[in-house]
Amino acid sequence: MNGIQQEEMDFGADSDRMKKKTVAGGVLITFEGGEGVGKSTQAERLFHKLQSFGIDTIQAHEPGSSDLGNNIRNWIKRANSSSPLAETLLFEAARAQLMFEMIRPALDRGKVVILDRYTDSTVAYQGYARGGDLKTISKLNQIATAGYIPHLTVLLDLDPKISLSRISNEPSLFSGSINPSRVDDEDQRRFEDLPLKFHENIRRGYLEMSKTESRWAVIRADQAGHRVADAILKRVRRLLIERGVSESTFKV
Repeated sequence: MNGIQQEEMDFGADSDRMKKKTVAGGVLITFEGGEGVGKSTQAERLFHKLQSFGIDTIQAHEPGSSDLGNNIRNWIKRANSSSPLAETLLFEAARAQLMFEMIRPALDRGKVVILDRYTDSTVAYQGYARGGDLKTISKLNQIATAGYIPHLTVLLDLDPKISLSRISNEPSLFSGSINPSRVDDEDQRRFEDLPLKFHENIRRGYLEMSKTESRWAVIRADQAGHRVADAILKRVRRLLIERGVSESTFKV
């Protein structure tokens, strides 16, 4: 049964105890898209916005947000595996750990989880772009997540010629922040440096997937950042109200 709950959070001896709003069953919101579309920046903006409304929210990214995930991320960024299946299995291992360690416990406590990349990334990258078997990837995704499907998937869509130009002359990759900084060294830019066709196939895969389920919200990423953020918040607000959050929560 969906509905708003309250959870007390202790922010230290010198802080007042505050009540954070939670949702029965939790909410999983995922961000998807190709390189340079602004996923991490928009995911972080949404995270801070929901926190400002008093909604209990956490943020994570794939692969990463766990020791295993970070090690896998570093290896994949530097290695040149020729096997889409090997890549998929590594991503699934990181995903299974993150689900066990962070995501499922958070959802069980009624939190909103904002996740930068999830199963759809594996389908788009290792499937559509790298030629991996889509049925196999789908089965592995289901195993790693116990079949957990996002309540909302935000797809930031942008022509790869534009998105890659955002990062092509930079020494490292964007991190998620309002004023983007860079997090990956230039020698870790494995996917970013692949041919344009690879990135076009990623976009094609995402757009095809977005037509199959109502959980997808496709948003043009060629707009000003604040307009993208507004469009995302509008869709998230509707979802949370549907799941029992009071409309008054979102009033400034």
